[in-house]
Amino acid sequence: MTDSLAAALSALDAAPRPYARRFDSPEPLAGPVAFLPSAFNPPTLAHLRLLHRAAEAASAHPAALLTTRNVDKDVTGAPLAARLEMLLAARRDGHEVAVLAANAARIIDQVAALETAFPAADPTPVVGFDTLVRLFDPRYYTHMAAELDPFFERRRIIAANRGPHALEAVAEWLHANARDYADRVILVELDPQSAAISSTRARELAAAGVLPDVVPPSVRAILAQRRYYAPGPGLT
Repeated sequence: MTDSLAAALSALDAAPRPYARRFDSPEPLAGPVAFLPSAFNPPTLAHLRLLHRAAEAASAHPAALLTTRNVDKDVTGAPLAARLEMLLAARRDGHEVAVLAANAARIIDQVAALETAFPAADPTPVVGFDTLVRLFDPRYYTHMAAELDPFFERRRIIAANRGPHALEAVAEWLHANARDYADRVILVELDPQSAAISSTRARELAAAGVLPDVVPPSVRAILAQRRYYAPGPGLT
């Protein structure tokens, strides 16, 4: 299975423009979609709870978007195809999310990829606090206002608290650092337990030989069979 997924991801990554593909169904996406772009290394319960919470807030279908490119990170740990396999496995545990991949690193380009691949879909990005900060970081733009202004004229985003940051802190940061776009951001709150879950913690547990309880059972079963996060240079 991972071989065919790897081939599909390689073809996607080689596409000359932003593009996306759906892996859980042959049906194209349509209607409102709340999508969470992430490395999913591995997928955690926090990812899935955030997706369901955001989709509920936006009256949209939840979708997990694996990105073949990242503005900050190289691919280490589980191969990208294995991450897709784990996302598909999570559906067996009752997490009814669409499983997507795109070849775009930036949020605005991911939306463009989804619009090209699924013209009938209405995509809304879902971000945690760390990704929200990156979205408004000038380092990732030639001219930030010229790129973000037209994006936010058409789109909103959904943002949630993460780790030690309460939702109030997210709102304060937004109004202090991205005031012009604050009314285009829907804030949703994760419960403290979910907000504290991270893929980093899941990798640390797996590296220590402990099957992480912060991932869905079907993902835990895959990690029991494959040592993606064994100590060494791949664990970052």
